[in-house]
Amino acid sequence: MTGEHGTALIGTLAIGFAVVLVVVQSLLVLGRLDAVSANVAEVASHAAQQGARYGGTADAERIARRLLPDADIVVRSDGKTLSVVVTVVVPLIGPESSPVRQTVTGRATSTLSPYRSRP
Repeated sequence: MTGEHGTALIGTLAIGFAVVLVVVQSLLVLGRLDAVSANVAEVASHAAQQGARYGGTADAERIARRLLPDADIVVRSDGKTLSVVVTVVVPLIGPESSPVRQTVTGRATSTLSPYRSRP
């Protein structure tokens, strides 16, 4: 009878360990996505505001590239607003070369300042 209790305990511990591993990995993935999402949104907002207030599309793109060099950055201006779109591909499970990836995009638009210096 004690052998059966030991086997049941080992089985329960193995299943519990597997569940804990899955939960921890899921929390790490969610944390990574949340951090990258916040960073991308902040970079897009900062680049749009600085470009609209003090420079133009070239300055906004330069700022965004300095902050996130590996990101795909698109900057557009229609004469009234300046928009910045920053896109980053995030590996989710395992090392950087992981085949499981998620694309995170941050967008920001800022009104061009009428008092900024014009090039």
